[in-house]
Amino acid sequence: MNQVTTKYITAIIIGAVVGFIGGFQGIAGGFYISMFLLLSGLAETQRMASGTTLLAIVFPLSAGAVFEYWKTGDVDIYVGLIVAVYYTIFAWLGAKTTLLVEEKYNVLSLAILLLMTSGYFFTRYYKLLSNKK
Repeated sequence: MNQVTTKYITAIIIGAVVGFIGGFQGIAGGFYISMFLLLSGLAETQRMASGTTLLAIVFPLSAGAVFEYWKTGDVDIYVGLIVAVYYTIFAWLGAKTTLLVEEKYNVLSLAILLLMTSGYFFTRYYKLLSNKK
């Protein structure tokens, strides 16, 4: 198999895996995509992974998964739309800002954010465990 074919098959696998995880966990999955792009070598830098990830999620942004949650009444449309508008504005500002910062700081900020996110969800998990006792 040639390099181009391998590259696109890897991209298909990343899309399928992250799409499933995103639908299951209720997230856009951008940090998974970025991580897999870097791990697989499809992106050489964090900036390349970020730009490619944003392109990947901008159109589909989990439309199918949103529809499934909406059918069960688990979507607050107004809050979602408000977040989407401000997310769009500030994602653009964030992208402009990242070009002014050394990549090592972009990577560090992502690592800190994911660590904090993990801590939050581990805390929630343990609270849920203790509520069942």
